[in-house]
Amino acid sequence: MKHLLNIYIMCGLVVLLMSSCIKDEDLSYESFDVPVQLQNPVTGEGMQGIQVVMSTTLGNAWQATTDGAGWAHFTLPAGIYDLSASGQYTDAQGKEYVMNCSSSNIKVNGTSPIVGQGMVLTMVASRRGNLIIKELYQGGCQKDDGSGAYYFDKYVILYNNGQLPLTIAQLGLGMAPPYNAHANNGNFDAEGRLTYADKGFIPAIQAIWHFNDSLHLEGGEEIVIALNGAVDHTVSYSNSVNLGRAEYYCTYDPLIFTNTSYYPVPSELIPASHYLSAAFYGQGNAWPLSQLDPAFFIFSIPDDVDIDAYANDANNIWYHNNVVSVSGACLRIPTEWIIDGIEMFSTISTKNAKRLTDEVDAGAVYLTNTFGYSVHRNVDVAATKAIPGNEELLVYGLSETPDASQGVVPADPSGIHAEASAKQGAFIIYQDTNNSSNDFFERYQATLRD
Repeated sequence: MKHLLNIYIMCGLVVLLMSSCIKDEDLSYESFDVPVQLQNPVTGEGMQGIQVVMSTTLGNAWQATTDGAGWAHFTLPAGIYDLSASGQYTDAQGKEYVMNCSSSNIKVNGTSPIVGQGMVLTMVASRRGNLIIKELYQGGCQKDDGSGAYYFDKYVILYNNGQLPLTIAQLGLGMAPPYNAHANNGNFDAEGRLTYADKGFIPAIQAIWHFNDSLHLEGGEEIVIALNGAVDHTVSYSNSVNLGRAEYYCTYDPLIFTNTSYYPVPSELIPASHYLSAAFYGQGNAWPLSQLDPAFFIFSIPDDVDIDAYANDANNIWYHNNVVSVSGACLRIPTEWIIDGIEMFSTISTKNAKRLTDEVDAGAVYLTNTFGYSVHRNVDVAATKAIPGNEELLVYGLSETPDASQGVVPADPSGIHAEASAKQGAFIIYQDTNNSSNDFFERYQATLRD
């Protein structure tokens, strides 16, 4: 998803047109014209054909597409909005960039300076990469006896989204603070921007995990990393998943994290060479990836960096909420190291706030936890169908799912069932815009249960 060009967000003023409402909304009260211009950070010109979304914390959203001068035009009821937009750009040398921008707490009312005049945003450019987060499952599932949810079966699937092989010498996993998107977050400045947005790093709270050997993946190959118990959880909970397979990797460092609920001894099928190690600088006996709404990211550590030494250097520590404490200690992970990230928001709160900057993830995907759902990446339909022989191997959807009425679906919005298609021999290319609002969907069950 990345390898960045660190170019940052700016705001200015200007003009008008109309937008389409994604969700029905009562427009019987006063509405206001809010134009938005998106500028290309490389050329300084307006970007045409970019979809812009203005959304409220209640889930209502409006979308509009930028015109030839880069303007998208909205007519919005009074309220407070979040903006997100994504696009692509290829420079004169043929290098491809993902373009994103976002802005939060945009006030629209009769006295707002942006009404009529508008606002100008400069997009953030990130280089494309091939290693992506394909699926994150961390919300838990229902116990068989109906007594509640089981949460100790988290995993992530990483995928080589290109047709050429790739090798990463030192791959790391991190999570940005706060642990939950709806928790108190004092990491914003007076303008509503993350205080580290232009500092060239993402904070990784408490600890990071890292591979001890280089990771090699052929084109279209994936790996499963058990983020909690690398065992067969279905033995005790039929709605859970089997994370005890020989080819899987796992986070397991019992000298640092001693909580056996999170980290039972891995399955004997998994070799010790597949254990990830932790670099620890915070507080706690487990790495508590949120079961509600984490901000999770992966990164590549340069060959000449000793990650344990880096983590033990006080100059590399940053503190959550600007409060010096062991519990809020975070490691500065340079943005240029970051390969991919996923920002997750909870469906049970209207107080979700961003933790990843636009270079890493300009949007967010919503998850309802406890029911065995995962967040899964959408298929890039055009790129997938362009591969010779692929189209006839694609499988579309499932007939129905018990949660379809809640918006939880069996296949991505294109209708393509990526997992079933891959089993048929199709080579899947996934969507990668550095914007989780566009790139992910809430899936009816974790794919390891398919």
